[in-house]
Amino acid sequence: MRDIEPADLRTGGAGLVRAGDTPVDEVPRLSEVLRAGRRRAFVGRDAEMALFRTALGDVARCTVLYLHGTAGVGKSTVLRRCAAEAEAEGRVVLRMDRCDPAGIVAAVLAAQPLIPAGASAPVLLFDDFEQWRTAEVWLREDFFPGLPLGTVVMLAGRGAPDVAWTADPGWRDVVRIREVVEFDTAETGAWLDHEAVPAARRLLLCELSGGHPLLLSTAAAAVAAGHTDDEVRLTGARAVIRRLLDDLPTVEHRRAVELCAYADPATERMLHAGVPQADPVALLHWLLDQPWTVGDDVGVRLRPYLRRAMRTDLHWRDPARAYAVRDLVGRCGAARPLTRTAFDAAVRDALREYRRPDLLAGNPLAQSRMVLAAAEHTDPGQALRAVLRAAVDAMGEDPREGKAHRALTATYLGTAPTQDAAAQRLGLPFSTYRRHLTRGVRVLADLLWRRELT
Repeated sequence: MRDIEPADLRTGGAGLVRAGDTPVDEVPRLSEVLRAGRRRAFVGRDAEMALFRTALGDVARCTVLYLHGTAGVGKSTVLRRCAAEAEAEGRVVLRMDRCDPAGIVAAVLAAQPLIPAGASAPVLLFDDFEQWRTAEVWLREDFFPGLPLGTVVMLAGRGAPDVAWTADPGWRDVVRIREVVEFDTAETGAWLDHEAVPAARRLLLCELSGGHPLLLSTAAAAVAAGHTDDEVRLTGARAVIRRLLDDLPTVEHRRAVELCAYADPATERMLHAGVPQADPVALLHWLLDQPWTVGDDVGVRLRPYLRRAMRTDLHWRDPARAYAVRDLVGRCGAARPLTRTAFDAAVRDALREYRRPDLLAGNPLAQSRMVLAAAEHTDPGQALRAVLRAAVDAMGEDPREGKAHRALTATYLGTAPTQDAAAQRLGLPFSTYRRHLTRGVRVLADLLWRRELT
C-alpha cells in the first residue's frame, strides 16, 4: 500500500497510524524532505481539495468523502495532501492502513487521549478501501455513526461506492462522492512544467498518457533517460498494464480486455466470438464495472490511454495474437460510423502509427469506407497506410500548404525519432515547427473527412 503518513509513526492493533505525531527531537528526518518534494509536485485536483476543505471547516457535521478511480490516477496523492492540510489546521489525522475490524475500535479509543476535550475532531483516512470491503457494512452501520461531529472520513478505492451509500437517506446527506480522473490539459501542462520535460517531447507524453499521472511520470522518466519515442511508449505501456491489469481474475478476462483494445466498442456478440469458453454477458458486465472502461448505449470501451497501452504491449510481445484479435474485431463488424471528433483522434493515432502497419490495422479508420475501397491492398493496415500517404501527397500539391506538408512528412512519414529532431532537420525553431505541424494535421484530417463522406 502507498504510504500517506508524513512523519513519526505509531501503530495500533488495527494498523492505525497517527499521521501528525511530532518528533520528540529536533533531528531532521527524511520524511520532511519527502513531504516538501510532494508538496512542490502537487498540481491540480482543485475539485477534490475544495470538497475536503469545505468538510474540514464544517465542525457541525461529519462528512465522508469517497474518492474512486483507476490505479495510478492519484488518489493516494490527494490523501497525502489532505493529511498535510489537516495537520496544518491542528487536526489529528489517523490512517487506517489495513483491515482489522476486531481491533479498530480499541485502537481509535486508545488514540482519544491524544485529542483533548474541546479540540477539533479527527480526520480518518482509508486508502485502498477495496481491502475493507468485508468490513464495509460494519463501518457504515456501526463504526462511523459513533464518530464525533466534525470528523472527516476519506475513503479512496478503485471502484465506485456501493449503492448503499446513496440509497440510505441519512448517508445521502453525509457522503460526498468524487471520481478522481486523469489530469486535464492545464494540469498536464503544469505537471510537465514542474518536471522540466523538454518542449520537443511534451506532445508525445500528452498523447500517450491521456493525462494519467502514472503514465506521465513513467514516460517522463524514460524521456529523461534518453529513450526514443517508441521506447517511451513501450515503457509507459508496461507500467500502466502492470498497475491496472496484473490482478485480472482469469485468462478469459485478459482476452476480453485485449478485444476492447481494438474494438470501438466491444459488444456481447464480439465477446462471444472472441472468448467462446466464457459467458459473454458476465464478461460484459465485468468490463462495465471496471474503472478503466467507459460504457455507452452500444458497448464498452477502454479509456484511451489504456487502449493505446494494450495495443503497444500486445504487438510487442505477441504479434500473431495482435493480428488475430484485430481480424476478429473486423469480422464482428466492430467499426461504426465515427463522429468528427473520433475521426480526428483516429487520424492523429494513425499518423503516430504510420511506420507500424500492424498497429494501423487496429485503428478505427481501417474499417472506414475510404480504406475498404482501397482494393489493391488486402491487409487493412497497409491499406490505411496507403490512404494516408495518398492524402499527404495530395496535400503537398497545394502550394499554400507547403510548410504544413513538410512538417507533417518529416514528423510522421520520415525517420526523425522525435519532434525535436524533425524540427532540426527542417531548420526551424521548435515553436514555428509546431505551428506548421498542427496546421498540417488539421488540414489532413479535413481532407480525409471529406473523402470519407463522398
